[in-house]
Amino acid sequence: MVLSSWRPSKPLLIGLPLVLFVGGMVGLFLAQGPGGGHTAANRAQLKSACGGLLPYDELRSLVPDEVEGQVSQYGTVLEPGEESRSLVNCAVMWPGHGSVRVRAAALVSPMPMSVKVEDIVAGAEEESYEVPGVTGRAGEDGQAWIVAECAGGLDRQVREVSQMYVTADVDLPVPGKEKQGRDLMGFRTAVHVANGITGRQKCGGSPLAEPTRIIDTYEADVTADPDGSNIRTVRVDEPGLNAKKCRGLGKRTGFPGNWTAVGDLQNSRLLNVCTATSLDRKDWTETDPMPHEDAVTDVSAASWAGELGRSAVEQYDYTGDSYGFQEGRRTKGISEGAPTELALWARSTCAAGSTYHRVTVTMKTGSLDERTLTETQRTTYSHNARELMDAYLTDPDGWPRQQRCHDSELLGEVEGWQ
Repeated sequence: MVLSSWRPSKPLLIGLPLVLFVGGMVGLFLAQGPGGGHTAANRAQLKSACGGLLPYDELRSLVPDEVEGQVSQYGTVLEPGEESRSLVNCAVMWPGHGSVRVRAAALVSPMPMSVKVEDIVAGAEEESYEVPGVTGRAGEDGQAWIVAECAGGLDRQVREVSQMYVTADVDLPVPGKEKQGRDLMGFRTAVHVANGITGRQKCGGSPLAEPTRIIDTYEADVTADPDGSNIRTVRVDEPGLNAKKCRGLGKRTGFPGNWTAVGDLQNSRLLNVCTATSLDRKDWTETDPMPHEDAVTDVSAASWAGELGRSAVEQYDYTGDSYGFQEGRRTKGISEGAPTELALWARSTCAAGSTYHRVTVTMKTGSLDERTLTETQRTTYSHNARELMDAYLTDPDGWPRQQRCHDSELLGEVEGWQ
């Protein structure tokens, strides 16, 4: 039998009363007879696991009786003067009957999930969920991620950092609609862990409210026949349609057309995503009147505050789409099949600190063949992107104004056709 070690002289980074062996796995096998009878021991194990950070009152009724529980815990035991990015990495498992896994880290290491526009905006192609008042998402893999603030700074970090990401995956028979119920419990677990860390570190700020509802952000095309044989779309579910903070996108710039906008529904002060289009959302070929050649037909705008902004820039830089990656490059040739899209980056100081903004304009080309831009077209695209950024930053109902953004500076363009 391997037991957890209690050594208060060497606290964890978050001050847990439990020593987590570096890179090790601790299995707690609670001796019970075969065929059941493990509920009491498994609940006791759950209550003490992960430094007591799990939402025990919510999870206790879901603990199985059939098998013994196992706990895997990873962390860093710090000597004076040592530093670490690790906060919590813990799993409670009941083989064949589910598990609860949580991880927390200061936001100086890469995000475990993408924070690019195309992966966050409502109506993404894969099944995904979010909850009001919490920065984060739950995806198809069942893992929920959130970003939480620790206003006074997290202890013992390699540099000053006031944000952390927390992931949670609850694989248990949660009551209610199975997938949504599990994801909501995942969000609640992540929030509980985040609040526990900020409370123990006494780093200030208000605790996150525990989520009570979940929003399905999956865009579903519903066909007329139950068997799906009729492919005609009769409805498109788009959460965030006509969100107040996004309504001005496309319209305030003076771009022609009847614009409709969607936005994320997190009500976050750390993250914002809006998209808008002048095309018919059910079938773009039904758009009347059809936009003329080289007209702007789709736009997007996004903002990432604090450490989340640095993570977003790193992710775009990895794919060659950040403002610094293509600095100084300017082309006129658009290769076959490449999108005619131009992005513009800016940086401001907002309520949650330094914040990056990214807007994109997508033009109707009418052809995917290789083509060459004229200097007039190239200048027009740059002008459109600048107009969009100005409109986004100054919209009275928009996210930047809500977050009191000021001292904005342009950082550079990115040509999407390169």
